[in-house]
Amino acid sequence: MTRVYSHPDPAITHLVHNALVSAGIPTVVRGTQPGAAMGEIPPIAAWSEVWISERLDEAEAIVAEIRAEPDSDAPIQTCAACGETNESQFAVCWSCGADLG
Repeated sequence: MTRVYSHPDPAITHLVHNALVSAGIPTVVRGTQPGAAMGEIPPIAAWSEVWISERLDEAEAIVAEIRAEPDSDAPIQTCAACGETNESQFAVCWSCGADLG
């Protein structure tokens, strides 16, 4: 088996696990309850991990896509009601709730 991802937050690890399972890649998640080992091992050794036994190249590509930074050049729109800036994918202003359409 090969570890393809690790993170201190098991919730994030499970997001990666779910993405791989959705792609048909069987996974094993380990270390989701690190509290029992606190103080006994180095902190990074208590991180939760996603392990696979097949389709490594495909799994690494999916993990890389998940870890990629979001596009910083996303179009911005200004709310007519309050003047707050919002990313273009939103239909409602995050600040005042006004319709952005």
